[in-house]
Amino acid sequence: MKCILMNKNTEVASIEIDTNYNIISKIYEIYNIDYAPLSLKNAYKDKSESELKTLNKWYKGRGIPSWRKDIENLLEKLKINSPDELLNKAYGLSLSDQYWFKEENQNLKWENINFFTNDFEYKGYLNISLSSSYNENVSLHSPNNTTDGMLQKAWIIENGKRVLVKGTYSLSRQEPINEWLVSEICDRLNLDYCKYYIDIIDNKLVSKCEDFITDNEEIITASDIFKSENKANDINDFTHYINILEQHGVKNARENVENMFFIDFLVMNFDRHMKNFGVIRNVETLKWERATPIFDTGECMECNKTLNEINFNDGTGKFFTNTSKKFSTYLENINTNRFDISKLNDLPNIYKEKLIKYREYTDISDERIEKLVTGLKYRISKIAGN
Repeated sequence: MKCILMNKNTEVASIEIDTNYNIISKIYEIYNIDYAPLSLKNAYKDKSESELKTLNKWYKGRGIPSWRKDIENLLEKLKINSPDELLNKAYGLSLSDQYWFKEENQNLKWENINFFTNDFEYKGYLNISLSSSYNENVSLHSPNNTTDGMLQKAWIIENGKRVLVKGTYSLSRQEPINEWLVSEICDRLNLDYCKYYIDIIDNKLVSKCEDFITDNEEIITASDIFKSENKANDINDFTHYINILEQHGVKNARENVENMFFIDFLVMNFDRHMKNFGVIRNVETLKWERATPIFDTGECMECNKTLNEINFNDGTGKFFTNTSKKFSTYLENINTNRFDISKLNDLPNIYKEKLIKYREYTDISDERIEKLVTGLKYRISKIAGN
């Protein structure tokens, strides 16, 4: 199937999509490389990289991963064999960017099909994402075909807003409370963040957050940004990344990235991989507008550890290319003097109240609650005494 890869209203490339194998089998012509996904532009500049392989990696990366929790149930209810079958459904539209695919000579306009301004059916998809008992047909005309990550999740519409609902993955099922906790910390410290709420859907604990990009924007991941320039041997990953952002005129780049890793240190977020932070780019002007707000921080507070394994003294997280960096070294890159830690003094007690309030939906014992609250107090004290 010959298609045009579009970025909102701009033609990016003419391509062939093999619908039997769910791959992009050929790039016929690139029309506007500046409007392409940054990973493709990186390969376009670096002739040692295959543009076709890079575009396919981007294409596959837009979809639901094979390791998502309860993926077998989701595929069965959607009546498909593989998540890759969803990649070109609903024109490949997403709520994280403005890319889409249209067949050659197809008379379609982005304004009429995008999910930022056009409604979509979501109740069926939400139900099967959170429950194994739903058996009705589900519409595939939805942005839920292009949601990555291991957590069960679904885009819904609430009061006209596009809202992402996320379930749990760990045995403790505390991720939604973790998302709330980080939102509360960021709010108190006046940091730029994506606000998460706790809710109960189908008797399951979930978090909710509004989409933080507009219909003129896209998220460029740190992974692609990092690779867009060659790193000098005499600088570290942190400096290399900040330099790229500053070259593109991103305001307060260092401060915002420091804020994110400061939060990761405080709550021991172990999953700050390079696809859950980056920059927001305007797809009309191509200007790098701002760093992404702090988001996707549910994998923290030792949620993946058993009661006996919990240790808030130190641990490891992801710090650019270092996937096992000790949290105790994070503050070497951060000026902590600008954070008023006293604003967090009463937070451990409020956190405890939340843990108790939602304990019927989690697997959190009295002993675990005490360890989590004591751990948060300890992490706060480490910063206050730094």
